[in-house]
Amino acid sequence: MTISVPEVARILEGRGALGRRRKNQTAWVIDFVTGLIERPIPADLADFYRENIEWVGDFQTAIPVWNDHVSRVTDDAAVDRLMAAKAIPLFWDGCGSLYGVDVSTDTDHPAVYFFDHEDGWEKPAYAAGSSIGSFLLLLAEHDAAIDEKRPPGWELKIDPDLGNCPRAPPIWLAD
Repeated sequence: MTISVPEVARILEGRGALGRRRKNQTAWVIDFVTGLIERPIPADLADFYRENIEWVGDFQTAIPVWNDHVSRVTDDAAVDRLMAAKAIPLFWDGCGSLYGVDVSTDTDHPAVYFFDHEDGWEKPAYAAGSSIGSFLLLLAEHDAAIDEKRPPGWELKIDPDLGNCPRAPPIWLAD
């Protein structure tokens, strides 16, 4: 089940769980990331950038930022960290780790994974969403799930395909 990024953005914005950037650098970011991965970016990732999302819940995006005043990229360190793992960062977790979208294969709806800074971002620690849209819904529920002490696997009610992500298992099955 794939839910579109624009649809999820409207849902989360309606709940007050999503904020957008004031400045829209969509075209530049798409061109920049396309150059990094040396092929067109996945459709879901392009949609994510077009939605101009700055935060979901307590999670801040980790996308490159162009600074017009100095004519260069001023915030792209996160991109560099995940390139070796063939992923593009989407969000910081608030503790130094990243959620990144898989660009190791050519698909329009790639999975999202958690990359732990303590492991050096070399490989995904666990699957965080079977698509970007599903991941955004799960991210918005993250803190509530902790507060409510939801059981392992609660994520499957929102993202039934989470267990099918090819590069890493869901969190409750990860090492």
